Amino acid sequence: MLTIGILIATVVSFAASAVLYALPPVGALITRTSTPRPGVPVAVQMGSVVVRSLLAALLVAGLMAAAGWHGAGAGALLGLGLSVMPLILLFGGVVHEGTAIPTACVHLLDWVIKLTATGAIVGLFL
Repeated sequence: MLTIGILIATVVSFAASAVLYALPPVGALITRTSTPRPGVPVAVQMGSVVVRSLLAALLVAGLMAAAGWHGAGAGALLGLGLSVMPLILLFGGVVHEGTAIPTACVHLLDWVIKLTATGAIVGLFL
């Protein structure tokens, strides 16, 4: 059952990102402030989103299992708590690499949504 939850969470996480970045104001901001890596096909970029979503779901499942936590609420709180990690990384990007603050905020929102949803979904299967 847990495997099914991890797979569902991976798909939902990918879909949530797709919806967020497809919003016209978000897409315009990202297009204006980001530089895509040249030579990386869109299929590879999308595949990397799926892999990252799967890794996040596996991490959440492992932490919940190790802690003996169950349920959507506990999972959502764990996911929300784990959002501090992307915050730390994005803050470093703003300070050290000149990442635009609005762009970093969109990426952080993406991770908050994905991790919280992932935690809730995985929690339903534990």
